[in-house]
Amino acid sequence: MYKILRNGTLRPKLRLVAAEGIDAGEEYDGLAVELGTFIKRARKVGFVAARKAEAAQVVVTLWNGVETTNAAQPGDWIATNLDAAQAPLRDQAGNANRYVIAAERFPELYEPALGQTEFGEVYRAKGEVDAIYLSGGFLLKAPWGEVQEAEDGYLLRNGKDVYGNNRETFERTYEFRA
Repeated sequence: MYKILRNGTLRPKLRLVAAEGIDAGEEYDGLAVELGTFIKRARKVGFVAARKAEAAQVVVTLWNGVETTNAAQPGDWIATNLDAAQAPLRDQAGNANRYVIAAERFPELYEPALGQTEFGEVYRAKGEVDAIYLSGGFLLKAPWGEVQEAEDGYLLRNGKDVYGNNRETFERTYEFRA
C-alpha cells in the first residue's frame, strides 16, 4: 500500500510514500491514474560501467545525498552510470552514481559496448522502462529490500521490478520514446 502526499496548493508537488514497495502490475498502473498522469516509455541512452563483486560489500547510491544502500553479493554487478559520452555521472559533491544489479538480472538488462573506465567495462542497456514522474519525489522500499529516497524523480517499472530514480540522473541517462 502507498500514499500520495501533496505539498503546495497551486501546483502541488506529489510525493510517493510506499513502505512495502510498489507492485509492477495493477498497483503501478493505478498509481498513474491516481496521479492523473500517463505512463511514459523510456530507453536508457547513457551507458554503465560495471564490474562483478568479488566479495560481499555494501554499495551506497549517492546523488546529492544518500538515495539508497544495497549489499552486493559475490557475482552481483556494481554499476556506475555513464552519460552518452561514457563519462561517469557525478553529483554536486563529485560522487559517482553507483548501484548494485543482481547477477541473474544483469545479462537481461545490459550488453557489452566498446570501452573501459576506472569503474569497469562499458555496457549499454537492452530494453525500455515505464516511467511515472513524481515532482515531490519518493520514499519507498526498493526491490532489494532497502529504502530508496529522492526529493524529485521517477518511478520506474522494469519488468517485475519497480524502483525510484532521481530526476537528474534519469534525465541525463534516459530519453522518452516518441
